[in-house]
Amino acid sequence: MRKQVSLWVALALTAVLLAGCTAKAPEIDKTVHGNLLKVTAADEFKAGALENLKLLPDVGDGAVELAKGATEGTFTSAEYDTDEFYRMVACWNASIAEGGSVEVWARAKYGEEWTDWLTWGKFTPYEKRGTRENKTCDGARVDQDTFILSKGAGTQVQMKAVLKRESAEDPSPVLRQLSMTFSGGQMVPTYAEEPLEALPEEALCFAPAYSQEVRSESIADSICSPTTMTVMMNSRGMDILPEEYALRVKDNGENIFGSWSFTCAGAGLYGFECYCQYASEDILMQELAKGHTCGISVRYSPKNGGGQPKLDGCWKATGGHLIAIIGYEYEDGVRDADHLYFYSSDSFSEDDAHSYRRYSWKQLSRCWENRLAYIIPDTNAEIDQTTLAPWIGRENVTVESVGNGEYRLLHADGSPVDLRSFESGQGVIAYCVDGVRTDMTEGGVASDHSIVYGYAMQVSANETYLYAQAQAGGTFRMNADELLQKAAEMGVEDPAIHVYAMGDDGYCYEGVLE
Repeated sequence: MRKQVSLWVALALTAVLLAGCTAKAPEIDKTVHGNLLKVTAADEFKAGALENLKLLPDVGDGAVELAKGATEGTFTSAEYDTDEFYRMVACWNASIAEGGSVEVWARAKYGEEWTDWLTWGKFTPYEKRGTRENKTCDGARVDQDTFILSKGAGTQVQMKAVLKRESAEDPSPVLRQLSMTFSGGQMVPTYAEEPLEALPEEALCFAPAYSQEVRSESIADSICSPTTMTVMMNSRGMDILPEEYALRVKDNGENIFGSWSFTCAGAGLYGFECYCQYASEDILMQELAKGHTCGISVRYSPKNGGGQPKLDGCWKATGGHLIAIIGYEYEDGVRDADHLYFYSSDSFSEDDAHSYRRYSWKQLSRCWENRLAYIIPDTNAEIDQTTLAPWIGRENVTVESVGNGEYRLLHADGSPVDLRSFESGQGVIAYCVDGVRTDMTEGGVASDHSIVYGYAMQVSANETYLYAQAQAGGTFRMNADELLQKAAEMGVEDPAIHVYAMGDDGYCYEGVLE
């Protein structure tokens, strides 16, 4: 009998010890304070449900990836309490290799009812991305990038992300952050980063400027959102062409380049932390004072009438646009709204030289549509792109003449680059002579709608580009001799033609014709 009692005691003690070793979901604050939810820290990932995923606590502020042998896995967040809201926009930051994808879903609770799970669509740089399916249900819909409630104010939210790869041997997507910003109801914009105790009288960031209107005419009128994000990333040390980025983040499901969610998620592919937020004047100024360029959604007109708010210093009227905000100042040192001005790199310009602007805050405030902002809360990438995201880049190719002014691109192994999709407009072929550019080193040109900016940058986007149409058989035409002669006349030494073939499958081919 003693042995039996001792055995029961031992078993009970073992059970207690095992229970003590069992991993429990950490206690986190499940109330959203303000209008931005960021699921990023390792503890917040632990607090949700991980299915076929493993935690990477040392990547960024914590990340998850597919478990060994898994080709699909799901992270489902905790249910978060919020103030009342009617609209929300999701964003995510992830590294994604070829064959991989991340798809973000959300649901909201209004009254006693939860909506169905609705999706923003599959996101990957290497395939058609987005969807028009699973975006509506009774009481809610995802309108392009915005989750809209129609039967009452939301008071809770839950998010999930589905990670996929084609085979277990492929690199896994690495999800570093999910975020959601809210508006309407009782929502008040709140700064999510560490605030400065006092804002300076002036904050001007180094930033480039270039016009979207001089880009490939096939997409020039619709790439303000990705162009704004390239200004933000290029001001942080990158050198990305606006067409290159636009084709990597196009929402094919909605057939738009202007998805707020996809534009910000694209920056995550390059290693940046980036999110959308329904923001405020103070949030913009906090970020600018730290040296961080931002982006905002606007509509404006240079004159009264026409249905758009008047904005002195803009070029033409637009009913929907995004601009980079690169600085602010109080005129004459007077700290009030009447004397506050914001500096912008505005891609709605006739050319690069006229793209720096200075806008009155009182006017810009009326033009700031929905108060939506793009934020990268650091001057540096969150992770080293060369280690976790080496696939986001360019492939070096050879530019070969095939006669009669036609050229083709060759991979390193000598095989031709397949340009068949470019024939139907699913890519852009651009070329320039290195050194034939708009000189932005002096800060642009002053006019009735542009300024000379003292913190200008010169980037590859300021080269003078021409565009070629892909021909049947995978070739394209360009007048290389004429271009090289022009460069020589301008005094460019050893001129070379730089060729970029940028597809909406995520690939960018780069070659030089000496």
